[in-house]
Formats: sequence, C-alpha cells, structure tokens
Amino acid sequence: MLQAPAPSRLVEGGLPTEATVAHVLVARYADHLPLYRQAQIIARQSVLLDRSTLAAWVGQASAEIAPVVRRLREILLGSARLYADETVVPVLDPGRGRTRQGYFWAIARDDRPWGGTDPPGVVYRYAPGRGREHARALLGGYRGILQCDGYAAYKSLLPPAANAGPALLATCWSHVRRRFYDLAQSKAAPIAEETLRRIAALYAIEAEIRGQPPPQRLTARASRSAALVHDLFAWFAQQLARLLGRSPTAEAIRYALNQREGLLRFLEDGRIDLDTNPVERAIRPIALSRKNALFAGSDEGGENWAAIASLIETCKLNAVDPQRYLTDLLTRLVNRWPKARIDELMPWCWATTSPR
Repeated sequence: MLQAPAPSRLVEGGLPTEATVAHVLVARYADHLPLYRQAQIIARQSVLLDRSTLAAWVGQASAEIAPVVRRLREILLGSARLYADETVVPVLDPGRGRTRQGYFWAIARDDRPWGGTDPPGVVYRYAPGRGREHARALLGGYRGILQCDGYAAYKSLLPPAANAGPALLATCWSHVRRRFYDLAQSKAAPIAEETLRRIAALYAIEAEIRGQPPPQRLTARASRSAALVHDLFAWFAQQLARLLGRSPTAEAIRYALNQREGLLRFLEDGRIDLDTNPVERAIRPIALSRKNALFAGSDEGGENWAAIASLIETCKLNAVDPQRYLTDLLTRLVNRWPKARIDELMPWCWATTSPR
C-alpha cells in the first residue's frame, strides 16, 4: 500500500489548516477581535486554545506573507500618484510597566477619481517613531505625486530640486478645512464660516468631475476652481492683517498660507485630488483595531499587524473576501509558490483568477 505525502502546512505537524489560521487573522485585523476574545469564543465550543498559541499562528502567517507584502509595496511605489499618512499605535513596554507610542505609516493608491486603471491598494509599515527616517524607509526613492498633509517628514523626502521635476508634493485641503470647521462650531467665528463656504464650492466642482479623465478635470479646474482658490488666498491675507497674531483663526489661516504651494498643485495636474481622504479611510480600520485591542504586544507584533492589515485592506478595496483570499494565499505559499510568479498573488489578481 502506498500513501501520498501529506500536503505542506503553515503549522507543521499541527492541527490548524490554512483556513483556520486565515479565520484568526480576519477576525483579528478585519473584524477587530483581540486574540483573547477569540480564545474565549473558541472555548465555548469546548476547544481550549491559549492566546499565545493564536499569537504564534499570527506570527507564522506574517512571516509567510512577507514577500507578498514587500512586492505590494514595490508595486505601489511604481504608481504615478500615492497618498501617505501616519497614525499612532500604543505598544506594550514590559520593562516600564506601561505602553509607549509606535506609529503606523501608510501609503495608498486609488486612481478611480480620475479614471485610472491600476487597482487600488494600501501598505502599512510599523515604526517605533514618527521621524523623517521612517518616512524615508517607506517612501524613499518615490518619484511620483505624493498627496499628504503638511507634516515636515514628507517634505524632507524630496530635495528642493526634485520639486521642480517629476516628483511633487500635493497638500490636503481637508486638513485645512478641518481647522476652520472646529472654529466654526462655536457659532462665533464668521471668518471660519466663510472659509468653509468657499472650500465647499471647490468640493462641489470636484464632485461633478469625479471619475473623468485628467485633461477634462484640469480644464474644469482652470475655468472654475482657479479663480476661487486665488480669491481665497487673497482674502486670507486680508483677514490675517486684521487678526491678533496668536488667535486660533490666525493660526488656521497661517497653516493654509504655509501650505499654499502644495494646495495649488491640484490646479496643475488632473490626477491630483483635493484631499488625502482615501488614505485616511485606510487608517480608520487601524484606529478601530487599536481601540479594541488597546495596544500591540511588541514591536514585532506591530510589524505583524502592519503586514497582515496591508493585505486585508487591499482585499477590501478590491471587493475580495479576505478570508478566502488569505486561505488560498497561505496554501499556495506553504506549497512553495514560484517567486517569479509572485505578482499573481496580489489581491486584485486573485479576484479575477480564483474559482468562485
């Protein structure tokens, strides 16, 4: 009697299948269930699994998918335009008996607003700080359009000479609007309320041209948006001269004036959006998971979180079921998928090639 060799497993010699591990990953990073809660849920079915066992599965899966995440980052860095943002994540610091601040840096691609054909995607990178060296580690060498907020770390990525060439920084109008929105809530800030009305007019134009090709977007902006923007900055300068230097409204105006070059970029290229909302939406699941789990257990845990979340959120952007995708991905990887065909493992490829 002959018996075929058993298929390779992510957990060698263990009982969990790749589907089981994928279920744990999706529950943790898509549905935001901390591992201890998952252990409690599983225990109700008379299956006793320690949280450390689940954490080990997460670590093994993260190591297995690492080449796919690295390749996803390379693909995004080859894009004509990217969004970038960062958010804080507490990390357990056992030696001090408390948590310390780590950061998730994110880059995202979504070309649908201008009719681009490249599939959307997002990559996160965990870092122990918010310094410019971490921005370089994620974005170093990128020479496309980078849409971001006014944080200086992004500006440090590009030497002054590069700003006149193919690499451009486009600043977010939503961050400008947010400062005036907070002031307008007092109902006693007429300058803030007027600013919101003017910015709303820009967004109304953008809503009409969303999804159109870049040349048409650029033409509409030149004929309709440009005058509104230049009038707004001239009005800002007039109002600033009348305000106390340290007033909140003056500070909000100065922020806009300091970001003027980046805020005007959308008038020069039809691919640029008014804001960085796509990457901010990609950051929200991280914030929700952070709220439920409270902290990452270690720097390594933060790195695992970033890698797995990158694939899960890219699945969601491409309308792919992350449970089915991760099950299939882990199965292929542990059975030695060829490195030369790694591009076929991207979530958007799986959406079109995997059997339903």
